[in-house]
Amino acid sequence: MALLQVENLKTHFFTDAGVVKAVDGVSFALDKGETLGVVGESGCGKTMMALSLLRLVPDPPGRIVGGRMLYQLTQTGGPVDLLLLNSRQMQDIRGKRLAMIFQEPMTSLNPVFTIGNQIGEAIELHIGGTKREVKERAIETLGLVGIASPERRVNDYPHQLSGGQRQRAMIAMALSCRPDVLIADEPTTALDVTIQAQILELIAGLQKKFGMAVILVTHDFGVIAQVTRRVIVMYAGRFVEEGLTEDVFANPLHPYTQGLLKAIPPLRKAPGKAKLATISGTVPNLINLPRGCTFQDRCPKVQPRCRIEEPQLEEKEKAHAVRCYFPGR
Repeated sequence: MALLQVENLKTHFFTDAGVVKAVDGVSFALDKGETLGVVGESGCGKTMMALSLLRLVPDPPGRIVGGRMLYQLTQTGGPVDLLLLNSRQMQDIRGKRLAMIFQEPMTSLNPVFTIGNQIGEAIELHIGGTKREVKERAIETLGLVGIASPERRVNDYPHQLSGGQRQRAMIAMALSCRPDVLIADEPTTALDVTIQAQILELIAGLQKKFGMAVILVTHDFGVIAQVTRRVIVMYAGRFVEEGLTEDVFANPLHPYTQGLLKAIPPLRKAPGKAKLATISGTVPNLINLPRGCTFQDRCPKVQPRCRIEEPQLEEKEKAHAVRCYFPGR
């Protein structure tokens, strides 16, 4: 049994202009200790899917309108559907069993509370203990994420930390209760390349230490290649390709995945080589999606069938699925 099984999840936003289908029927399974990558352009629905898993979608205007999120709470017994829990029950799981590193630490951390207070809030809520015990656990967790002099830094405010230290503090908040699943939403955005590598190495090390499953949400295929075992490519609220990371890199089946990989700048530019490849056009309006394949207006392989009938996500090779009528090179 998978630790987390998501089935046909749909998250829509109800606006004056119409219904925005931000997440439109996604399904996947996450095993204990696994690292799963979710990759795609800005606006494809990655972050909204992550927020849906924790039931943090702002309502109104957003709402999870369909699907199931089956979570294996205990070793014995059946899974619990997180969508059927009331707000109090979900609060007991959020932060304790499922935790999230948010995209921008400077806006996610409260500027008027110390780092120790913010980490301690989750510890107090889910684990409890005296003030001293809570602070000691906060200090311990700051040490685990590699912040030097945690006894002093626990009393610092967010503006007193560097960008990399703030990101480590966010990771400490997420790990303070030792969750089963860690969702990392663009954990290396706005960090320089050396700090990015340190953060990814830190997450991988902590995952191994605590046996967590990790869902890594990013637009960066380089990050995906470095730390994930399996990858899902998302476009316009849907999954368009899924497979083992090495298989997707070696043999991308969907034209969108192929375009994303071609757009990665090479380390060395060969003499006379053409300029960097791009994917023409933009993500379609999620209020008024086209009939048929959502990638049709940007696809170099589009055929009349693509404009009439929407392809389904189907396994074309072992453990490698794609949503395309004409997959492959």
